[in-house]
Amino acid sequence: MLPFLVLVARPPGKIAVDENAAIIRYGQLEPNQLERLDLNQSLSSLPNLSKYSGVFITGSPYNYLTESKSDSQKRTEENVLAICEQVLAHDFPTLGLCYGLQMLGLARGGSLTRDYPEDMGPHTIELSHAGKADELTGKLPESFYSYAAHAEALASVPTGMQVLGSSAATPVHIGKFGENIYGTQHHPEIGRNGIGLRINHYVGVYFSEEEYPHLLQKCQAVRVEHGLITQFARKYRS
Repeated sequence: MLPFLVLVARPPGKIAVDENAAIIRYGQLEPNQLERLDLNQSLSSLPNLSKYSGVFITGSPYNYLTESKSDSQKRTEENVLAICEQVLAHDFPTLGLCYGLQMLGLARGGSLTRDYPEDMGPHTIELSHAGKADELTGKLPESFYSYAAHAEALASVPTGMQVLGSSAATPVHIGKFGENIYGTQHHPEIGRNGIGLRINHYVGVYFSEEEYPHLLQKCQAVRVEHGLITQFARKYRS
């Protein structure tokens, strides 16, 4: 089988390592069936998509609407938007995770807003009528928990995108572009250990040390849904 390509949109570290391992685990892949491309580095050329079964786009600590951006963030945005335009032009199987959905939406001509944020934690995702009927998301529960944490989200539905799922706070949680490109505002790649890792990392940044024990208990007390990654990898492996 051809490997999948994961576009890594965050700096190296424990979260990036966990993210990669989770995609392998929930995608039911072998380690050699997932290749990584670091978007923080300068790219001499776009990836040759014919070498891959599909593409994953990771989450990121970067916010596109931030006014002051590091060189690393600028390189990441330039690289990911160029590859998003590439996969959209070819309707190439892609699953964007949080930041990945946002970048796909921007590449399609959409825009982002800070009107639909969600605090770090489990959120209920409800499939739309289109989501229930879709070949991939229709295999998920009609309502499920998934972790989310974002300041930005799609401001509206880009031309040609179907909304497959929403939450109470964020209208576009799962979107589909064309026939083979999906994006989620939530994080189906984050499991119980992964959310603990992220809470430890962001304590004192997004919440106080006093809030830490309650948030950790709240997040680890629920069962979250990972099947979107499983179904995507199963559908497109070749």
